[in-house]
Amino acid sequence: MALDLLRGRWIAALAASATLTSSLVAAGNAGGDDRSASQSAASATVKIREFDFRPGTLTVQRGTKVVFSNRDSVAHTAKRAGSFATGRIGPGKAVSVRFNSSGTYAYHCTIHKFMRGKVVVP
Repeated sequence: MALDLLRGRWIAALAASATLTSSLVAAGNAGGDDRSASQSAASATVKIREFDFRPGTLTVQRGTKVVFSNRDSVAHTAKRAGSFATGRIGPGKAVSVRFNSSGTYAYHCTIHKFMRGKVVVP
């Protein structure tokens, strides 16, 4: 019985996470170790580690899904006003945003204002 309850909570949490990711991907017309990187695949990753976005500048093609993966021990966000906001990303969690329009998207962590990054879509 306890296992069923735990399994139910896990499924509910997974569904909520998928819904949030889908919402951000649908709404995202958005807009470290490496200071700059370029990726042309359908998805790319920004790692959040040691209070830093890595790479600091990421260049992707239009339509690319960028995954913000928190590898820190505290929550972070990634936000560009009027463009996209990931909400709080807990430790070990990830949120993705699809960049469908060309532009330069400078973003920051709303919790730790000194954390800044940039996604460039040619």
